Amino acid sequence: MNRPKIIILFLVISSISLQAQENTTPKILGNINLRYRYDDTENATSSNSFDVRRARLDVRGNVVKPLEYRIHIEFANSPRMLDANLNWKINQHVSLIAGQYKIPFSLENPYNPNALEMIDNSLVITHLVNYEDVSGIRANGRDIGVSLNGNFFKKDGYSLINYYFGLFNGAGINNSDTNNAKDFSGILSINPNRRLTLAVSHYNGKIGANNNTRDRIRNGFGIKYKHNSLYIRSEYIDGKTWDATNNEYFRSQGAYAVFGYHIGEKLQPLARCDYFKYDKSESRTQQLEYTAGVNYFPVENVRLQFNYTRKTKKDDLLNDNNYIVTQIWIKF
Repeated sequence: MNRPKIIILFLVISSISLQAQENTTPKILGNINLRYRYDDTENATSSNSFDVRRARLDVRGNVVKPLEYRIHIEFANSPRMLDANLNWKINQHVSLIAGQYKIPFSLENPYNPNALEMIDNSLVITHLVNYEDVSGIRANGRDIGVSLNGNFFKKDGYSLINYYFGLFNGAGINNSDTNNAKDFSGILSINPNRRLTLAVSHYNGKIGANNNTRDRIRNGFGIKYKHNSLYIRSEYIDGKTWDATNNEYFRSQGAYAVFGYHIGEKLQPLARCDYFKYDKSESRTQQLEYTAGVNYFPVENVRLQFNYTRKTKKDDLLNDNNYIVTQIWIKF
């Protein structure tokens, strides 16, 4: 057994043993995500392919009543730690979380992928929020740090204000910081009523070694509306990133709007318009995607998804193309 697997096994066994000492039972969750993709882009690596996209184990519990822990492991491709953190619920308005977890930025990033409406994240979330970030960070939207989060002014079962602010390494998952600076990330949400959420996000960090750090800045604005069967979410995000090749900063921007509507309990048709421009000063770096999809829930803990995307690009070297993806989620 190689070293990563030994470490993962040790952490899982330790967490279960700790729960036993407290006379409680850990909550063990998991999911399997099987996917098929077809992409008619020339030389696409996933032009016609099945894969096991995710196979995850999620262990949660309490060390003592106000102190929760989470150990979240991905086994697809190669084992790796996604989340490993402690959450101290200080009171009904304040919680302190420390460890590795999703950074508090944007409305979409905190979503568990098995709860996300579409199969893939929007372009701007993918390229500006630690997934396939233009800065080079590949971290599933996560980082290592410490945060405060909570809410104020509860009314009729919901909070008027929600906040989530933290300091992070800025180097992604399972990585130590590369400099002495700590990155700030936070989101403030206002809920004028139960149906509507307005949010503003800010990320201010540094990349590079101590003697050569560069700014990495992100700003986001979002809105979410949910009433009965109707669901709407939209965000705009811009970013400032250092281009080491050209020795200068460049600005990126993007936006998306997703619409969903439940027909009964089993069917949810969806649509999304997606825009991203890698460099705001270069029109040829613009991407537009139009996605139509459907979610089907045949039984509890099973979801079937289908998305068709028409991708258009300004770059003359890249042709417009069609992308089809379907997947099944099984939760346990």
